[in-house]
Amino acid sequence: MPIPGEAHPTFAVGGLVLGGGLLGFLKSGSKASLIGSSVVSAAYAGAGYLITNGDGFQGHALASTAAISLVGMFGKKFMKTRSLFPPGFYAMLGLASLAFHGKKALEWK
Repeated sequence: MPIPGEAHPTFAVGGLVLGGGLLGFLKSGSKASLIGSSVVSAAYAGAGYLITNGDGFQGHALASTAAISLVGMFGKKFMKTRSLFPPGFYAMLGLASLAFHGKKALEWK
């Protein structure tokens, strides 16, 4: 079964988050980055799985929750440091993901 188009951004964001956490771990030894990114990426992977298997509302709702956690974690860091990467990038990624998945969740409801 092919992956529906609306699941692609879900898997992409999950991959970017996991990649960023791995980069943070390799660059500075941050176990928190690795663990946090793994949890958020797992949520995105689960959301993509739900969307792919026809449970669009639950999948997009789960992805929206993961996006809120990204905005919360990285938005606070961005406001404190004004650094564009990684906090600014991941805060904006979370906002874009929240806008997309929130809209899609409402369409499925």
